[in-house]
Amino acid sequence: MRSVAIVGANLAGGRAAEALRQAGFEGRITLIGEEPWRPYERPPLSKEFLWNTSDVLDKFFLQDEGWYADNRIDLLLNTRAEALDFNAGGVRLSGGQLVAADKVLLATGGHARKLNLAGADCANVHYLRTRDDAARMALDLRQGARVVIVGMGVIGAEVAASAIKLGCEVTAIEPMAAPMERALGKRFGQWLGEEHGKRGVKTYFNRGVTGLKFADGRVSAVEIDDGTLIACDAVIVGVGIIPATSLAVDAGLTVNNGIVVDRRCQTSNPVVFAAGDVAEQDGFFGGRFRQETYQNAADQAQAAALAMLGQEVDYCKPMWYWSDQFNLNIQFCGQIPVQAEVVVRGDTESNAFVAFFLSSGTIDGVLTVNRPADMGIGKRLVERRVSASADRLADADVSLRELLKQTT
Repeated sequence: MRSVAIVGANLAGGRAAEALRQAGFEGRITLIGEEPWRPYERPPLSKEFLWNTSDVLDKFFLQDEGWYADNRIDLLLNTRAEALDFNAGGVRLSGGQLVAADKVLLATGGHARKLNLAGADCANVHYLRTRDDAARMALDLRQGARVVIVGMGVIGAEVAASAIKLGCEVTAIEPMAAPMERALGKRFGQWLGEEHGKRGVKTYFNRGVTGLKFADGRVSAVEIDDGTLIACDAVIVGVGIIPATSLAVDAGLTVNNGIVVDRRCQTSNPVVFAAGDVAEQDGFFGGRFRQETYQNAADQAQAAALAMLGQEVDYCKPMWYWSDQFNLNIQFCGQIPVQAEVVVRGDTESNAFVAFFLSSGTIDGVLTVNRPADMGIGKRLVERRVSASADRLADADVSLRELLKQTT
C-alpha cells in the first residue's frame, strides 16, 4: 500500500493518521476536512470553550500545526470530498481534483439534527457540532440571557450546565421523563434531573416543542405541546445527529443506520474502511449500532488504521463515555439491561457513588459519579463479563479489584 486518504479531519481522522505513522507506514497520507481547522476534540465545545473561548483555543487540537508537516501528512482543509472514484483509484474533491489512494478511511461523522419547525434556522437557534457552532453559541450565552434547551441528552445537559455557570436563565424541554434517560436509565436520569433543578434549571419533561415564535430572524419564544409559551433570547437544540453517509451511499457501499463495517472496520468494499460516529458496528452485547462517543472514535480509528495495514484486528468494545456537568463527573460503561438488577455502592445523596447494572448476576453496566478511579476497574468488569453478588458489589469493604482478580 502506497497511499491512504482519510475523509474527515476530526478526532477519528486525526487519530487514524497518527496510528498509521506510529505503525510505521511510510506512504502518503491525505487528510481531507470540510472545516478550516486541523483535527480537534469536541468535548470542550459544550463546556470549556463556552466558558472562555480564548483560553481553550490552543488546548483542544490533537496536534500542533507543525506536527502534520513533520509527519508528512497532507492536510486539505476547507475541502469537500465529493465522491469515491473507484475507477480512478481515489477520492474526488468538489473541484474535480483526484486524491489518489490505495485505501480510504471514511471518518465523516455526522450533522446535527435540526428541528422541523418554521424558525428553526433563525440566528439565535443553535446546534452544536463544530467549533464554529460553539463560537456562535457563546455569543448568546451572556449573563441574564433567557436560554431554552431543546433535548436533554448529553449535549443538551452539558450546555444547560454551562449556561447556568455563565449566569443565564435556563429552561430545558425533554420529551422523555428525565435527562439522559436513554443513557442512564430512569432512576439515574431522574437523579440527574433533580441535580439540574437544584442548580436553577427549570425543566419540562415529557414535553415536546410544537412551535417557535419569531420575527426579524430571531426566536422570541418556544411553544410546547401543552400550549405553554417560554420566552427566550436563545434556543439550543440537542436532538442527536444524522450520520454523514452520502459518500458511502453514492459509492454503493452497504449503509443502514450508518456505514456498515465488520470487526476490521472494513466496509462492503475491501479498499474502504469507516470509523467513528458514522460507522455501524457489531455491538459488544449483540446487535449492531453506532457509537457516538469520544473513546470509540479514537479507538476505532486506530483499529481501522492497523487493519488497512494488514494487521489482525477484531474491534468490538462496550460503550464508554463521560460527561462533566456542574461539579458532577459522570461516567458510564456497558449497557443497562431491560430488567436490570441495580446495585449502588456509595452515597447518592453526596453525589459520589458507583451503580452496577446486572443481568442474571453478570455486570452489564457500570455508572460512576465523582469516582473516576472506580471506572478504571469498572470498564474491565464489563469487558470481562464478571459475575458478582449484589451484596459484594454494595459492600465498600470489598475491593472492586478483588472482583476483577476472580476472572484472571
